[in-house]
Amino acid sequence: MKKLLTYGLCFLMALTCLTGCGGGNQADLRVAVGGDTADLDPAIVDDSITANILAQVYQGLYTLDTDGNVIPNLATDMPEISEDGLTYTIKIKEGTKWSDGETVKASDFVYAWKRAIPTQGYYTQFIWQYIEGTSHMVADEKTGAEIDTPYTTMDELKDFGAKALDDTTIEIKLKAKCAYFTSLLTNTVFYPVREDYLKDNAKDGDLTDSSWGNKSDVPYNGAFKVTSVNTKDEVILEKNEEFYDADKVSINSISFKVMADMDAQTSAFESGEIDFATSCNIDTIKSKEELSEQSWKIDPFVCNYYILINAGDENTNEALKDKDIRNAIGLSVNRDNVLQALGYGDNAYELSGLVPKGIPGATGDFREEQDEVKKLAEYNLDEAKAIMESKGYSKDNMLDLTYKYNDNTMHKNVAQALQASMKEAYINLELVATEKEAFFDERDKGDFELCRHAMTADFIDPMAYLSMYVDKTTLGNTVDDATFESMVNAANALDDVTERMNGLHEAENYLVGEQHYIVPLFGYTEPYLLSSKVTGVTHSPEGHYQLAYAKIAE
Repeated sequence: MKKLLTYGLCFLMALTCLTGCGGGNQADLRVAVGGDTADLDPAIVDDSITANILAQVYQGLYTLDTDGNVIPNLATDMPEISEDGLTYTIKIKEGTKWSDGETVKASDFVYAWKRAIPTQGYYTQFIWQYIEGTSHMVADEKTGAEIDTPYTTMDELKDFGAKALDDTTIEIKLKAKCAYFTSLLTNTVFYPVREDYLKDNAKDGDLTDSSWGNKSDVPYNGAFKVTSVNTKDEVILEKNEEFYDADKVSINSISFKVMADMDAQTSAFESGEIDFATSCNIDTIKSKEELSEQSWKIDPFVCNYYILINAGDENTNEALKDKDIRNAIGLSVNRDNVLQALGYGDNAYELSGLVPKGIPGATGDFREEQDEVKKLAEYNLDEAKAIMESKGYSKDNMLDLTYKYNDNTMHKNVAQALQASMKEAYINLELVATEKEAFFDERDKGDFELCRHAMTADFIDPMAYLSMYVDKTTLGNTVDDATFESMVNAANALDDVTERMNGLHEAENYLVGEQHYIVPLFGYTEPYLLSSKVTGVTHSPEGHYQLAYAKIAE
């Protein structure tokens, strides 16, 4: 989920283990995850580990199928959209239940969305940037410019643009028409929650507090319910007998075990301690035939990896404000060498734009459409050197730049390949590795010259990526280019699908091929290890897997 990849985000620390299923008993399905979980509150979750747990216990209105198509989940059909594109009416299935036996109502969805906004969770932007009555204009402290800003209390949301017309009908009024809004509704931030439960369990009456999500009696409407939480060790799920499709769920319990070390996960998988390893060393998998035969991956998996160049006002390196220098940086990158250093084999490919493969375009794949016309980023050392020489750089007068990344083997290998490649174009790239939380904090604040970036698709549309560099309210947006923003906005105002996609192609061309704010590197998927005894695990391109209908052979 934009999620900004597992790597991205703040893993909140909390809590002691609650009583629940387990009690020393082995779960039916044992899953190892590569980091701590966040609090299990749909409003604030922005990492793929926690999002995948929530996907097992909640049902949203819509979901994505294996090919990335939006399909109804608890909604009975696709939305009814008004002629002006601003009003969405959605019917939900009658008679679905929460795990405590209460009926799931339209108001449970509306309350969840309204309550989410003041939490200021990352994905609440999918609510307040699109739905009426969720924000107001506030003057920026530095520039004085008016900025659209979300309300910070529920009391301010008196005119919230979503409402329950009755127990099974939701009406949503948008600020502006949005071709991809239904796809946004698949995000975890649009899951329902129970108002009565939150009001009874909010810490000190603070509805923005998320610790309630780790209690053992939270009502859920998905195939499973959480019965025990230790965010740094293990989360245990049990089958939800009130789930509308419970007869088709054969697994009675699931354990999500935190194992940050890849080799530890692999060893645990080999010994039979776990059934599903989600953070693995690809070299280890390739070196052992038995492991290779049990490798499993999300395919298609929509994910990019790129260098973000800080050309913003907060960066004092004037060289990076020169688009020719930025172009030379991109031209200096030998992607073949980067892929070799990565070592992912056919699990990775050279990327020539911000938008990776797997996003629909006008008539086919958005990335492939553009690549057939012209690749927006390619390796050309001679041209890179010529540009640098024209700016006064040489072997005896190198351009000093820093490149920041969070410290792990994958990112280190990529960084070293970049360093060697750029040196040939008179760029002395100093590598700065920090621990994960510090890195993301610095990147979000714009405290870098060059940094690594990667993102799965939060929704299946080019805007999942292009919107990251529209508006300064987005964390880590060092682009801040009015021309790019106007191009994106103009494209999204078009009703014709082909014309809209052509407009978004032009916007990406400006961002990457003309202004060179980013340097695309590669797209990739990561192999998991899944026991051959386990079948029926499904997935969607944004990186979610679904265990509801998995089966385990005796």
